Amino acid sequence: MQIKKKQNKEMNLPVMAISMALILFGLVMSFIQDIARAPAYIQASLTKVNKPERPDFAQYNQLLKTFAKDGRIDYQKLKASPLLQAAMDELATTSPENFKKLDDIACYWFNAHNLIAIKVVCDEYPVRAPLKLKRDFIVRLFIVGGKAQSAETIWADFIHPKLVERRKDKAVQADSIFLLCRAYLGYPEITDHAITAETMRDDVAINVEKFVHNPANFVYNPDEHLFQISRFFQFYRDVFGQGFEDPWAFAMYYYDKADQVPFEPRLAKTFMPTFDWSINDISH
Repeated sequence: MQIKKKQNKEMNLPVMAISMALILFGLVMSFIQDIARAPAYIQASLTKVNKPERPDFAQYNQLLKTFAKDGRIDYQKLKASPLLQAAMDELATTSPENFKKLDDIACYWFNAHNLIAIKVVCDEYPVRAPLKLKRDFIVRLFIVGGKAQSAETIWADFIHPKLVERRKDKAVQADSIFLLCRAYLGYPEITDHAITAETMRDDVAINVEKFVHNPANFVYNPDEHLFQISRFFQFYRDVFGQGFEDPWAFAMYYYDKADQVPFEPRLAKTFMPTFDWSINDISH
């Protein structure tokens, strides 16, 4: 018995060593990441912030009117334009803390997210490996309203909670997710203007219409027992479940609001096998 216990202990030693090594590696990487992010936190603490009662995205609006067309961005020209830094400075110094209206708050965060996505692409342009930008959206920090934020923290902390909120007075309509652009062609189109409370519902309606009527995002063919929707619906499945049985019901509702298309509920519902991770570059 003692021999067996000794053997088991000896067998566990390599496992324990590997586990400790992995933990140590994780701690080291976390420490390195914290060091890399330190300048952003310091800069955020030194940023003088304005706290207006409504958002003003004048610089970002001008950027989009100048460089956005048909859902794409002229990154090559934008990269060299002073408008990019002006828009980032505007974002850095404008806080939503005193905004009174829910739509103003939502528009602020959608604009902030989309602007950061544009900035990430510009910093890497020309982009050789689009999928590698996904890490930048998570890791890279920018100053937003005097605080260090990434595209992912903006989504996770400020946009997503409002889309799945059950209290109507605090919720933003789930279809507003079609304002979310992460610089990939598989995502909804970037608008050619800053999103405001006044334009928000029209912007959503236009983007939804374009998205669900794009054959790359929606294929419904009952004769061939085919009903496929974009993986965008899969990525944000919990949002598309708000008020609908599933993402397919959501997609069909917006595809056919007049109820003219016969719906066969017994169809196998699937997601598209591929997703377009190409950058929404105007030169493509």
